[in-house]
Amino acid sequence: MENPFKKLVHPPKEAPKEMKKKVMDDVSAYKLFMEAARLFSFNYASAAESFFKKRKKKNNKN
Repeated sequence: MENPFKKLVHPPKEAPKEMKKKVMDDVSAYKLFMEAARLFSFNYASAAESFFKKRKKKNNKN
């Protein structure tokens, strides 16, 4: 695959709108994926931790 950034000459000039759109779409997709991954991994661990803490307290009372 050819590097599209090599087509930009020096001094730097404005990137084509299609390239900007593709980059921004890729960034948006990456952010969405990372937020979803964090939601499932971070919150899952936190929920499991709080579950076991509550369970320990309950067992200690008996």
